[in-house]
Amino acid sequence: MKTARSMFVGITTAAVCAGTLTSQQPPLAPGVARYVSVNAPLVALTHVRVVDGTGGRARDDQTIVIRDDHIEGLGPAASTRIPAGAQVLDLTGHTVIPGIVGLHEHTWFGGMRVSTPMSVSAPLLYLAMGVTSAMTAGSEFPYQELNLKRAVDAGVVAGPRFEVTGPYLNGGPPRASTGQRILRSPDEARRVIAYWASEGATWVKFLGAETRDVLAAGITEAHARGLKVTGHLCSVTFSEAAALGIDLLQHGFITNSDYVPNKAPDVCPPENMRAQADVDVNSAAVQTNIRELVSRRAAVASTLAVYETFIPERARLDSAAMAMLAPAARSEVEANHAALAQSGYTVPVRLLKKMMEWERAFVRAGGLLGAGCDPWGTGFLPGFGDLRNYELLIEAGFSAEEAVQIMTLNGARILGKERQIGSLAAGKVADLVVIRGNPVATPQDIYNVVTVFKNGVGFDSMKLREAAKGRVGVS
Repeated sequence: MKTARSMFVGITTAAVCAGTLTSQQPPLAPGVARYVSVNAPLVALTHVRVVDGTGGRARDDQTIVIRDDHIEGLGPAASTRIPAGAQVLDLTGHTVIPGIVGLHEHTWFGGMRVSTPMSVSAPLLYLAMGVTSAMTAGSEFPYQELNLKRAVDAGVVAGPRFEVTGPYLNGGPPRASTGQRILRSPDEARRVIAYWASEGATWVKFLGAETRDVLAAGITEAHARGLKVTGHLCSVTFSEAAALGIDLLQHGFITNSDYVPNKAPDVCPPENMRAQADVDVNSAAVQTNIRELVSRRAAVASTLAVYETFIPERARLDSAAMAMLAPAARSEVEANHAALAQSGYTVPVRLLKKMMEWERAFVRAGGLLGAGCDPWGTGFLPGFGDLRNYELLIEAGFSAEEAVQIMTLNGARILGKERQIGSLAAGKVADLVVIRGNPVATPQDIYNVVTVFKNGVGFDSMKLREAAKGRVGVS
């Protein structure tokens, strides 16, 4: 049984009707309940602006009715009936979007001298910033990640639903200083993927030096076992991977070696990123390549925001995100930031603009574009990075409503879960993000997350953030 509660931090409760109703959900574990601000079997969110995730225009003065873990109704506040016994929350001045579906997330912090798990901080930060479903994209600590997923699924840890890829799968010569699984043959790819499927992975991630025959074997084996495949590619081009049946291509076109002249088969050209900066997205060759990807149903994950952190002219250290870092990690991130211009690995502004242009062209051609974060040692953190993607998608030329769709319903479609999550509609799981302000008119309002509903339970964003403060880089 879940008891109606009157406390909703940051939001005025218009009325709390007396009495309790029987819930179908089990009681919350103490480690989860401490972050909860709304925990009633029947809730009405009234007078709220709704961006429903379908790409349609935002609608003002709406009411959303949540019963247990599903949305029961959604419509104009003036005509939507509020059931008796509901906890009624007046959300005047707030916006609700669907829970974010992240497609390049990590539960470890890389780009540092020592990679560290984020088994405590990552789930808290993702959920705090509105990410209710997260596909991890390779791990240095795959068993830690599987254990974290199981703890969240069991309801003893607060966090998003995780889709786990297991370790990075790669090709190339043997090397000692890597946590990746180097695959030397198609048979080895099949055996390794079969093993991780048995361990509970639902996706696999290829990293960029594998051959076409290894990738082909991996895709076939994964699909036969009900898994999906993503990749940060280079040695294999986007068009080659799409022809092999890959499900999701990471990082937009920046990792697509289709556009490198005279590329050798199964070799990652070292000039790949430099060549991308001069690509003519409107050329016949690029447009043909985009149409080929679309026709083969290869989806793409946008990660604009992480690449922005490698542009000295644009990189910035968000003070709210920096507060989440452990002291030693903060010092290292600040050093990384200061040394960026001299590091030799920087992204030119014109390349970021090309990435934006390519993603617009991909969507115009009918392509399925999702988005992800890719936390990194430039100070780019779980959750915060996902929300920065929203601002950059709008800068790229998408409307606010289209940006929300990319980050929610499109992600759900890529996961194959669009019937359950990704948009706000009666019958769907009650994953919602309550935001103070109007991010449609003022994109930076997207950071004003107040409450995140996952399965109909409302989590206090600030409590989650406070619990993660100072933990990134140590746990």
